[in-house]
Amino acid sequence: MGAAHAQPTQADPIAAGRDIALKICANCHVVASDQETPPLLKPPAPSFAEIAAKPETTEASLRDFLANAHGGARRSSKMPAFMLGEFQIAPLVAYLQSLRPASTPPR
Repeated sequence: MGAAHAQPTQADPIAAGRDIALKICANCHVVASDQETPPLLKPPAPSFAEIAAKPETTEASLRDFLANAHGGARRSSKMPAFMLGEFQIAPLVAYLQSLRPASTPPR
């Protein structure tokens, strides 16, 4: 089964998003500080905590980025051109938003 086909296994959207991220995104990003395997990409892509802390990171920007083939269609991105389904996007967005620093209000 390909990475883009990883299905959430938990009812909690944040936990499901973390699981999806560990299956799909951890080869390039530090998804969680306790992930078992470090990213293969050297140097790694920005960590999920770094992405979540950016002021321009909003629910809408995350949904837009994840809903589009974010490699081939976006020249400024080095992300692979794979497509995620809404069943993956919603929990990934919830997980990323859960990583926002307390001093940064969610958008």
